[in-house]
Amino acid sequence: MSELTWQRTPLITIAFFLLKQLKQLVTNITNLIPVFAAIFVAGKNSTWIILALAAGYILYIIISAVLTQRFFLYAIAEDAVHLRTGILNRKHLTLKYERIQQAEIHQVWYFRPFKLTILGVDSAGSAGKEVQIPGLTMPLAQQLRQRMLTESASSKADDNVSQNSTTNTSNPVLTKSFPTAEIIRAGIIDNKLFVLLAVLIYPASQLDLLDNYVVPWVEQHLDWFNTESAWIIGVGMTVGALAVLFLAAIVISLLTFHGLTLTVNGERYQAKSGALSIRTLSFRYPKLQAVSIRRNLRARLLRRSVVNVSQLQPRAAQGGQGSQQFTLPVVDAEFLAKFRQQLRLPSPSKVNWQRLSPLALLGSSLWLALLAPVLAGVLYFAADGGWLGVAAAAVGWILLQTMVVLSWKNYGYSFVSSDVEAKEQWFVVRRGVFSRNENWYPRHKVQQIDVQQGPWLRLLGFTHFILHTAAGSETIRYLPSSEAQELQQQWIEEIAGNPRRWM
Repeated sequence: MSELTWQRTPLITIAFFLLKQLKQLVTNITNLIPVFAAIFVAGKNSTWIILALAAGYILYIIISAVLTQRFFLYAIAEDAVHLRTGILNRKHLTLKYERIQQAEIHQVWYFRPFKLTILGVDSAGSAGKEVQIPGLTMPLAQQLRQRMLTESASSKADDNVSQNSTTNTSNPVLTKSFPTAEIIRAGIIDNKLFVLLAVLIYPASQLDLLDNYVVPWVEQHLDWFNTESAWIIGVGMTVGALAVLFLAAIVISLLTFHGLTLTVNGERYQAKSGALSIRTLSFRYPKLQAVSIRRNLRARLLRRSVVNVSQLQPRAAQGGQGSQQFTLPVVDAEFLAKFRQQLRLPSPSKVNWQRLSPLALLGSSLWLALLAPVLAGVLYFAADGGWLGVAAAAVGWILLQTMVVLSWKNYGYSFVSSDVEAKEQWFVVRRGVFSRNENWYPRHKVQQIDVQQGPWLRLLGFTHFILHTAAGSETIRYLPSSEAQELQQQWIEEIAGNPRRWM
């Protein structure tokens, strides 16, 4: 083996390590709740504590980022990439190309003017961690990624299905570019700003905004609220605020998924998108753990779906947190049918949906039946609501009970085989009231099967059938005991005798 030539990343990568520290702060913000509580208890004279902590943390992450860049070295060999990291505790990591599970290129906005990028690698030999090499030139990053994926594919003997398909083909099987109009629809469908707004309501309420600004303004314009046109203006302001939220969500969607292009090449699925930061995500079919097809109310109105593919990451297999899912934020019905075929999912007409036993309604309905009279009594006596309060409790009970029945009615499960040449065995669950969600799991990748039966279920002769996978768990409630035990035994034998790769 020739002597390694160690290289240091450019100085601009200090920004990468700095932002990485800030991302860790946001991720672990819940750990700082005791600190925030102590500051809150200290009262209004604790402003200097907040400033001191903020200044100290900023100084710490700047020094840490500079030192991390200084001690981060990499060397490229014929069969591996070598990394030296750490400030006090030095580490030497060797990434063998043949052990690479995943390699992605991420062009962040602050690297693009310098024509630099980040190469993210998931390696079976990296203790289950994602390794990021920042500051590589684009040609070098692309060359390394291609070499890693080629060596990885040639070193693995995939299952029978992957042997019958081409891992790397000269011409992609499927290529799809998503126009701007579709990306706008994606922003309308998946509006996370409403969730963020709900999270920020309580912190905002602690800033005295209501007492200092809102209440005085309302008192000054109290006469205006008594005018006939006040409600029209109020409705207009509410609609305007919602429009601003949707507009902001569309802008975020355009920045995130601008130029989204999907390429299916053999068993590799790749999506590239981004306006400021360009990200390339991909997965190999043998690593697929679950497919989620989601249609919330807005997606149903727009006749679109959101497709998520969960893939097994090495650190997720060891109990850590997996990386970002492979997501197509908006697909129409025509393309969804094509993509389902590429994922080897059965056509909708082949799925024989089975409904839960009506006994599954007992639990929720019983609680509603017990709580409704209590609420009616509270509204009638304690809140002085009279019969109007009783009527409100009755209406609430009817609405909630209707939701329970609709949820039971729309729930379905099925055990089905694909109708393509390479037969795939799937377990699928659908649910939703206003939305429609389908979760598909390869049957041979089920990790654990539990049969849960309490005293009440034993008395009725039913059981809960629980399937555990790397992408989550699913429960079929109130399944007849004999059927559940038969399924458990059948699946255990099938999974144990299946020679196909699990990841």
